[in-house]
Amino acid sequence: MAIPEERIVETRPVIETRSIETRRGGGSNGFLYFAVGALIVGVGVLGYMYYNGQLTKDAQETTIERSADAIGDAADRIGDSVGDLTRVAPTTATPAPAPTPAPAPVEPPAPPT
Repeated sequence: MAIPEERIVETRPVIETRSIETRRGGGSNGFLYFAVGALIVGVGVLGYMYYNGQLTKDAQETTIERSADAIGDAADRIGDSVGDLTRVAPTTATPAPAPTPAPAPVEPPAPPT
């Protein structure tokens, strides 16, 4: 009798792992678009406030206004400087010299008698 041949057979279960990723195209970009739009609107509002709504003002008119303001400011500064001078160094009046005394009246000589 012969010994029967033994075979050891190992079976391993086949494991499959599948990862499924779904990405939404607009989910993260939506906030980016919102932020950029808000920045554009903010810059527009600040620009409007800076120009005070006067976008069509003539360049010559603004130049004349700036020159007139500068001249007015310079005149104010000169006036302030003169006022400061008079306050800082007041002038002391020197008394006028005394008038020369009038000569004493001379009596006419008496007629000869």
